[in-house]
Amino acid sequence: MTDQSMQQRRARIMNPSGSMGALLGIFVIACAECQRLWPTGTSLIYLAICIPLLLIWITHLAGWRLAEDNAALAVDMSIYVLLVASLGIRFQSNSPVTSELASTLLFWAPLVSAWWAWRYRHLPLRLWILLGGFFVVLTWQLASDHERIDEHLILSLLIALLVRHVYRSNAPSTSESSTNLRDQLTGLPSPQCFEAELAHVSAISDRYRFPLTLIGCRFALGEHSAQQNRQLRLLAEAIGDRLRTADTACRWDPGTFMILLPNTTANMAGTVAKGIRETFEHSDFGQNFQLTAEIKIVQHEHGEDPMSTLCTLENKLANTAE
Repeated sequence: MTDQSMQQRRARIMNPSGSMGALLGIFVIACAECQRLWPTGTSLIYLAICIPLLLIWITHLAGWRLAEDNAALAVDMSIYVLLVASLGIRFQSNSPVTSELASTLLFWAPLVSAWWAWRYRHLPLRLWILLGGFFVVLTWQLASDHERIDEHLILSLLIALLVRHVYRSNAPSTSESSTNLRDQLTGLPSPQCFEAELAHVSAISDRYRFPLTLIGCRFALGEHSAQQNRQLRLLAEAIGDRLRTADTACRWDPGTFMILLPNTTANMAGTVAKGIRETFEHSDFGQNFQLTAEIKIVQHEHGEDPMSTLCTLENKLANTAE
């Protein structure tokens, strides 16, 4: 498994884990506040939040992927419900009475800011600062007079900035990610991505007995680097125009392209290879240049190591060159 695939897998694990951890945290806080304020009307608001959060946690323990996908949304909705409820409590009364719910929300403002800093970590800095500032200012207006807005606001901003700094220091750089994912010259997936996709598709092919075929294209390029780069871009475009959405092509080495065709027999792949060759013949690769292309096809055998299939295709191309 490549470094990029490991990073992607780690990110997929961290996102549901963080959301479920936040859901469990707000559930514990809401339960504690419900017990503390029982049997007042405010405790019923906390109880109304605890019940759906508990149901989501139960479905998560039961193995439902839907619970993990919607855990972050449930946490956000719980915060918004508490904000709206604090507004309703304040304006429902004729006199400006103190809102116990708003005071509690202001007390937990640093945790809310930390959650939003992680939740909206891919969004611009100004957006989640605006959200956190809106939360603190709104609850301060509804809370009791002795609350110190400056202390809560400073602490909330510090915690949010700390969370964002920790995430950015552990996240891979954009240039490194894009380099591992795409070939910089042609824009096609990198060989690392091609190997990962081949392993994934071959596993599906072996399990459900679907055909899987690989096509290898080796070209004799021009002598000058600028000419070679232009030819490679044209070749990549010609190959991409002949493929389906489910197909994957990559530049395997400077003059070789590999194509992965899921659910495709060798005969069907021959038709694709013929279409690619016809596209090459109608492309303009420069004056006085005759494109030399060798195209080979290998069908994956069920139960075979996918890298062995790839090696077989490479050997065919090498034997042709000799």
